[in-house]
Amino acid sequence: MPPLLQLGKSSLASQAFVKGLIQGAIYAGTVIALLFLCLLPLIVKHIRKKQAKKAAAIRAKNSSKVRASQELEMSLKPEEPGKPIVTTFSESHILEKQDKRAS
Repeated sequence: MPPLLQLGKSSLASQAFVKGLIQGAIYAGTVIALLFLCLLPLIVKHIRKKQAKKAAAIRAKNSSKVRASQELEMSLKPEEPGKPIVTTFSESHILEKQDKRAS
């Protein structure tokens, strides 16, 4: 009879161990899920900060290019808004007549 009792105790002990192991795995999973949910806003904030820095760097780079092209464009514009820089002979002749009439 003693061997049967030992067999029953060992299976009962292994059942308890397996039950505890499963329960521990479930609790650990729950804790990990809760930690992730609590840390999720911080992770998102960190990612958005990185993206904002990259976007600001790109905007600064693009704005410097835009400023340079605007300065180039300004240098190409005529000083007098009514007169174009390049005119044909007939246009310049007409403009001179208009200037004489206006004077």
